[in-house]
Amino acid sequence: MSAPAHSDAAVFWDGVTARRRDVTLRLDTDALAILENGAETARWPWPDLRRRDAGPDVTRVGCVSAENLARIDIADPGLAAAIVARAPAVEAATGGGRRFRLKVVIGSLAVAVSLVLTTLYLLPPVAARLVPFVPVAWEERLGGIADKQVRSIFGAETCEDPAGRAALDALTAKLVDAADIGTGQAGAGVRIAVLRSATKNAVALPGGRIYLFDGLLQMARSPDEIAGVLAHEIGHVKGRDGLRSLIQAGGSSFLLGLLFGDVTGSSTVVFAARLMVDGSHSREAERAADRESARIMTALGRPAAPMAAFLMRVTGENAGKGVSLLLTHPLSEERLEALKALDRGTSGPPLLDDAQWKALQGICRR
Repeated sequence: MSAPAHSDAAVFWDGVTARRRDVTLRLDTDALAILENGAETARWPWPDLRRRDAGPDVTRVGCVSAENLARIDIADPGLAAAIVARAPAVEAATGGGRRFRLKVVIGSLAVAVSLVLTTLYLLPPVAARLVPFVPVAWEERLGGIADKQVRSIFGAETCEDPAGRAALDALTAKLVDAADIGTGQAGAGVRIAVLRSATKNAVALPGGRIYLFDGLLQMARSPDEIAGVLAHEIGHVKGRDGLRSLIQAGGSSFLLGLLFGDVTGSSTVVFAARLMVDGSHSREAERAADRESARIMTALGRPAAPMAAFLMRVTGENAGKGVSLLLTHPLSEERLEALKALDRGTSGPPLLDDAQWKALQGICRR
């Protein structure tokens, strides 16, 4: 014998679609009947009903023999009490729910692992293939965006002491001329500046912006050491390595956003700029930049080895302190020996005279 259908409002989700369905419930002898517009749409046997978590003013029940996400929300306390009284196992643990949650956890872990593997192994070659298709003008605009983020990260200003700036411009002109960058090529508008920061680093951004940090400048003992570092950065500019890093880091940020819920892109450029400063280029990119540095220095009649000696000295004097330059430019024994092998010695005049060198090192002191 069936009890009359209750007219009290109940809300039903079938577990397949997200559509909210207003239903009435009929308490039959063997099952809870769910009616929509007067027609029975589902029957839940009383032994299969289980209580589900819900708010304080709602009783929510599910059914172990229905879809995992299927549920009924009952606002009327009297109707809820009548249903609970007829369901002998309503307070029992829901094994199906546990299995469902386990599936969700396993699925989430699988997604996380796939995103990490994509970031580590798929994005680098994809970024390398995309670089040639990005117009130089676009690269310069991207470099401008990354430039703002780098300045924000370090809170550093550009050092503009007139005598130091003149010395830097003279050195830049010689390096750029020897680099032989054609009009319209990546890096044709190379701009080098010194940032007022104790960070021991130098970084090349997309589009030709190169920053030398004062902390590194103060550790140099000769113009050749700094010139070698700047020539290395020019090598990265010519190779468009900063653009590749930006594409790769931006893709990584987007994938991590998918994982952690930020898919708006609001953190992508910040993340990318941070990686360009703290992350490392590929080994081949570093070797190519080394070769370009040696070629530029040789074209100027200056030795290539001082840069390697300089970086090794920075490493030794700052062991265990997380030297930024060596994080971005890890100097292996292989690279050190390769730079020595590329050294053609000194045959040309100094790149800067003593007064210019002193002015350059004092560019941030005012």
